[in-house]
Order: sequence, then C-alpha cells, then structure tokens
Amino acid sequence: MVNLYADLHIHIGQSLDGKAVKITAAKSLNLPNVLEVSRQIKGLGMIGVIDAQSPGVRKDFRQMIQVGILRPLEGGGYGAEGLTVILGTEIELSVGTGAAHFLAYFPTLNHIEGYVEKIHPFLKNWQLSSQKGHLSIEQWLAAVAENEGIWLPAHAFTPHKGIYGNCCKSLLDILPGLPPALEIGLSADRQMAKSISELNKVVLFSNSDAHSLPKIGREYNLLNLSEASFQGLKKLVYRTSGEVLVNYGLPPKYGKYHRTYCLVCERIVDGEPPLLSCPSCGNPRVVTGVLDRLVSIADAEIPNTPDPRYIYQIPLQELPGIGPKMYGRLLEHFGTEMNVLHQVPERNLVQVAGEKVAQLILLSRQGKLDVQPGGGGVFGKVVDILS
Repeated sequence: MVNLYADLHIHIGQSLDGKAVKITAAKSLNLPNVLEVSRQIKGLGMIGVIDAQSPGVRKDFRQMIQVGILRPLEGGGYGAEGLTVILGTEIELSVGTGAAHFLAYFPTLNHIEGYVEKIHPFLKNWQLSSQKGHLSIEQWLAAVAENEGIWLPAHAFTPHKGIYGNCCKSLLDILPGLPPALEIGLSADRQMAKSISELNKVVLFSNSDAHSLPKIGREYNLLNLSEASFQGLKKLVYRTSGEVLVNYGLPPKYGKYHRTYCLVCERIVDGEPPLLSCPSCGNPRVVTGVLDRLVSIADAEIPNTPDPRYIYQIPLQELPGIGPKMYGRLLEHFGTEMNVLHQVPERNLVQVAGEKVAQLILLSRQGKLDVQPGGGGVFGKVVDILS
C-alpha cells in the first residue's frame, strides 16, 4: 500500500499546438507545465488531467511518451518521475431538472480513444473542454464502462452544473444507480455531504478544478492505494482496496458559492439557511448558495462536530503576508507546498518566514483560520487575525 497526495481535476488551458482547450483557463496551463508544477512545486503524487479527450491534448501525451517524459504504468496511467498521471475527461449532460458535469477516468490513451469513438457523434467540438453531450446518461455510462473507465459527478453541490446544486434532490431520482464516487466541490465539505444519507457509501473526493497553474492543489486528497496507478485508483473507488484518508479543502465559507447571492442587491444574503430568495428585497433573482441549497434538500442534520477526515486548508499563496517573494523563499528552503503545509516544523518556518507568517501556516495546517463567507462567484477572504 502507498500513501500519496492527489488532485484529480486539473484542466488544460491550451494544447501545445496553440489551440484552446478550456476556454476559461490560462494559456500557461499546458501539459508540460501541469506536470512540472504538480510534481516539483505542489508536491503531489497523483493528478487527473481532465480534457484528455481533446485531440490536441492526446497529441501532447503521445509526444511526451515518445520522448520518455511519460511512461506507461503496468496498472494503467502514466508515470513522470514519481508523479502518476491519470487520463480524465469532463462532460456536460442533461439530467433531472438541469445539466450537470461528470468526470470519467481511463487507464490508457487507447481506452480514452475508444471512448471518444463511441460517443463522437454526440459532441460538436472535441478539442474543447466540458462540452455538452447530446446523449443520455445511460449511453454515456455504457461508453465509459466499455472502455474500462470510472466515473463520478463533478463539483456536485455547486449551482453551476453541480448535480445536487442544479438537477435533483436525490441521485437515485435521475441516475440508474448511485455513483461509486463523487467530487464534493469548493463550497462544501464532508460534514455537509453527510446531511444526504444516500452518500454514506459513496467515496468522496476534494479536487482543485484548476483553471490556472497556481490553483493546482487548492483542494486535494491523501489517498491510501494498493498501487500508484489507475488500477489502484479504481480499486479505491469501488471499495475493494484503499481509501481516502483525508480530504484537504477550502473552508466551505471561503468558497465562491457558499451562501446565496442577490443579483438585485448585489450582495451575499445574511440569515439562517435556507435562503432561496433575498430577505432584503424579496427578489427571487439569486444565485443559490451551496449551504442554502443543501439545507433545503437534506434528509439529515449537518453534523456539528468536525470530521477528522476533512481538514480545512487555505493555499499558501492566499494566506496574508505570503506574496511572490515570501512564496519563493518558502519553496527555496522547503521544496514543495506539501512540505510547507504538512511537514516543516514550526521553528524552521519561523526562521524562514517570521513569526506571523509561520503562525498563519500552522493555523491553516490545523484548519483553524477564520474566513469571511463567499457567494455569487466571489471567493471569501481570510481574516488576518494576527495583524
């Protein structure tokens, strides 16, 4: 068994031929840069590269395999100097009362090419990320299974293309069965997910959904796997071997869709959830917050006690006092963000970063930072309690 840090939802902004992949992602978010940042700066052990269905991205994979930067692993996936790379894709499907994003992962390029061939008539632009598929969920699941893939709903609780946030109160109302796993999303946590009883036996992941290089690893997981490969991940998802030991995620209040946002008053609403319209102006023109939506559909109470398997953590570059120079100094002395966030002793942090920054890092490590809530597409803010 092996323990590693994994972020399974990283987009590609542009393939190396200069063509856009994820329109809203940075152009610098190409495959070579993703590998370098994930391994050398973030310190991750496994990543899921979403958008591997794109012809340009698949071409980039072949080139990097040909020159030896990536090597096929016996259990599926590709190795790059201690980093395991899993091929993934994201698709938008109409389900229930709306549309939701789904993720799928495959063991090899041949498998994802088989998947593309199977559903090619149902998508208009395969180069681009997260495209709308004009097929049923059953047809899509059959294509994933035929090519030995694994699947899960993406950012499940968010109002933008999240399956709970946008489509249903129960997955069993709109899916042929419960998914083996689910991605929680940036504005929710394990405690919130526990208020929906059907998720008790579903594996829960926290991932970054990175649209730029610095956002890689803003949420991630500590996984215990039988092997660092696709098969190791698949066994974990289907609960035959391995487990998610810890989710490391942003505090839900920090997420940009945590509370309902009034589009008329242009502010986050204030009051006990669920608030599905604005209590100030009474207008229903709102972006429903994750917490408010969840309270309105939950069949159990959100637990008051913290879940030890979910640690609230703010990325280094978003902590007060850590600008580019300080960030560079921390990496120069300690190697990777994972080392700084998890391993470096307090006295060493103080020596390099000073007392204040060291204390903020330690508070983030312990999940004790205070934040102002986010909503309506705007992230929350860390309260600088040491200023």
